[in-house]
Amino acid sequence: MHTFSETGTGVPAFLAKLWRLVEDAETNDLISWSTDGRSFIIQNQAQFAKELLPLNYKHNNMASFIRQLNMYGFHKITSIDNGGLRFDRDEMEFTHPCFQKDHPYLLEHIKRKIATSKQQQLQAQQAADDKSALKLEAVSRVLSEVKNMRGRQDSLDSRFQAMKQENEALWREVAILRQKHHKQQQIVNKVSLQRWRAISEVLVSRWNEELF
Repeated sequence: MHTFSETGTGVPAFLAKLWRLVEDAETNDLISWSTDGRSFIIQNQAQFAKELLPLNYKHNNMASFIRQLNMYGFHKITSIDNGGLRFDRDEMEFTHPCFQKDHPYLLEHIKRKIATSKQQQLQAQQAADDKSALKLEAVSRVLSEVKNMRGRQDSLDSRFQAMKQENEALWREVAILRQKHHKQQQIVNKVSLQRWRAISEVLVSRWNEELF
């Protein structure tokens, strides 16, 4: 087993940690060199992501780990078993010309891919599209809120208008009742006056009869 001190100091941390993982015999059940030493194999993705990634890369995201491999030029290869293609979703094999068993000094030649002008444009366009999507989502959300507010306002206006009409109807009914009460009072007063006059006339007549 070659220690990482043999690789030099110009190796990115990602590659240094990957080398140690593959070289460590205690983790061979999860990650190890292939038979020819020109590639490495991850035996159990779920367990590898759960147990080894957090210890070495401070995350447990397998997709992120694979993206890092791709950034440094690693390629996924297909295993060949008994002359045929064997696909195992839980086993993956990666290779790089400068990542080989017993040759740690080659790691210095592995460089992270630099985005090409076209890739940068695509990334910039993607970022712009994402921002536009976020802006459209924000505008849509605001418009939806405004629509809801208008709906609530229209509902309040309708209720207010209905209450106003009910109030006006009540006032009209009160006015009609007042008029009826006034007429009834006039009738009562008139009847009372007539009865009083009749009683008065009777009393005066009797009083006159008694005098004469």
